[in-house]
Amino acid sequence: MQVFSGFLAGLSVGIYCIGACLPIFVPILLSQRRTTKSSFWLVLEFSLGRLLGYLTFGFLVGFLGEKIKLGVFHNLASLATLLTGAFMVGYSFGLLRWGAKVCAHVFGPIKIPFLLGFLTGVNLCPPFLASLSYVFNLRDVIRSVFYFALFFLGTSLYIIPLAILGVFSRQTFFQKVAQVSGILVGFYFAVVGLRTLV
Repeated sequence: MQVFSGFLAGLSVGIYCIGACLPIFVPILLSQRRTTKSSFWLVLEFSLGRLLGYLTFGFLVGFLGEKIKLGVFHNLASLATLLTGAFMVGYSFGLLRWGAKVCAHVFGPIKIPFLLGFLTGVNLCPPFLASLSYVFNLRDVIRSVFYFALFFLGTSLYIIPLAILGVFSRQTFFQKVAQVSGILVGFYFAVVGLRTLV
């Protein structure tokens, strides 16, 4: 479950980011008439940017977790994992709200799909923040990178088809999947963080 929680965390991203960050990509996709093939390559470029962002941060945080031996830093990471896990559960149940306008304000002017993918991939949504503190305590670069590769796969299951179809709705089946994933992985992160602290 340690590393494969990355897939669930990736699935949970939908509840935070599909309605906020991904629609920024739609105007680029729909800015001109495209064939299915050209749309596919545009979405692929966007997705490769996200993948590079995830793997870069996975490597850097995993490397720091592996090299930093001081227990206080790992205790702080455990506390952060506990708090962000609890936040994810609360948000998934609809008890909390996340600023949906932040992505549009910060990333809206960017028109290069690869760069936009990289920046939206590493935006400060709760699953990403929880994942950073979680992989820090894995103390293993390879497992951290693998975690974020699965995180990318989880997000891509619905980001790619939704981007191609241009369909965005908070009431879709995908949002329900994201909600359940957010609850499950949020609980998991909270338990792992608490157990490590205790």
